[in-house]
Amino acid sequence: MGSFQGKTYDTKEEAEEFIKEAISTHTVVIFSKVTCPYCIQAKRALNSNGIKYHVVSLTGRPDQGVIQDVLLNMTGARTVPRVFIHQKCIGGGNETSALNKQNKLKELVSEKPENGQLDLPA
Repeated sequence: MGSFQGKTYDTKEEAEEFIKEAISTHTVVIFSKVTCPYCIQAKRALNSNGIKYHVVSLTGRPDQGVIQDVLLNMTGARTVPRVFIHQKCIGGGNETSALNKQNKLKELVSEKPENGQLDLPA
């Protein structure tokens, strides 16, 4: 694996802006690490439905800790993957897999929430 070559974020404010831009620009976003088995699980669930997604790889990023701290504040978890659909975090690998088994992933991606809220199954 090569070293990270992109822009890095030193403050939580910069990292939060980066995260918000990513999740507002793309319908589905996964914050991921290359060798993480739960990240692979989430990607497989999305791939099995033909869902296109944007990956923000934290592997090798010098600012991965800052980004994960912001994800903790935003989502309640610091672990990866953090999967967002229409700017709402649906959880990690297990939650994405469970939604796939319930045949809910395509529905969540195709529904455009009017009030910014996804109707996630309990």
